Amino acid sequence: MSKVRFNAIEKLALITEFEASGQSNMDFARSHGLDKEAIKRWQALYKRDGIKGLKESRKCRRYSEVFKLQVVYAFLNGEGSQREIAIKYGLRSSTQVNYWVSKYNRDKTVTATPSRKQVPKMGRKTTLEERIKIVKYITEQKHSYQEAAERYDVSYQQTRLWVLKAKEGGYEALKDRRGQRKSQRELTDLDKANQRIKQLERELADKELLEEFVKKFQELQHRG
Repeated sequence: MSKVRFNAIEKLALITEFEASGQSNMDFARSHGLDKEAIKRWQALYKRDGIKGLKESRKCRRYSEVFKLQVVYAFLNGEGSQREIAIKYGLRSSTQVNYWVSKYNRDKTVTATPSRKQVPKMGRKTTLEERIKIVKYITEQKHSYQEAAERYDVSYQQTRLWVLKAKEGGYEALKDRRGQRKSQRELTDLDKANQRIKQLERELADKELLEEFVKKFQELQHRG
C-alpha cells in the first residue's frame, strides 16, 4: 500500500468519493492505494470532529478518564475488535484501545485511583420506560452513570448513551429504532454527493477551503 500522506481536504474528498461510489471498503481502498481501514477511520474522525478531525495531529491528544472507560467497556462488552472500537470512537489507531484495556485489566482503572465499583457488565435489553427512568435517576436525582449502571443492572456505556440522547432529542430519542431503514439509502450517488457539498457549504466558512475540496473531489471523479 502507498505510504502517501493526505491532507484534510484530500481525505474529505476521498471519503465523499467512497460514499458515492457504491464500492466495498476493500475494493475502494485497493483502487486508491489506501490501507483498508483508512476510510473507516477518517469517516469516524470526520463524524466526531468535522474537518479538524482529519488534520494530522502535531501533539499528543489528551482524553478524559470517562472517555477512556467508555472505550474500554465497549471492548469488554464485545462490541467489536480493538481496531473496530478505535474506528467507532475516532481514535488514531487500535494501540490506544489495547493500552487502555490492558491497564484496566491489570489495575481496574485507566488513569486515576481505582474504584472498586467500576466493574464492566454486559448491556441488556431494556424497555423505553426503563430507559426514561434511568435517565431521570441520573439527571434529576444527580446520580453518576456508574451508580445507575449498578442499580438497574445495565452497562456504564448504556446509561451514558441514553443521557446524551435524551439531552439532544428528548425522551423520544430513547426509542429503539433498530431495524428501521434510513432514507439515506434511497438516495442516488449524485444526491449523496450534492448533499455532502451542501453540508460542507455550511461547515466550511473558509471559501478557499471549500473550493479546494470541490476541486479535489472533481479530480477523483474524473480519475474514476
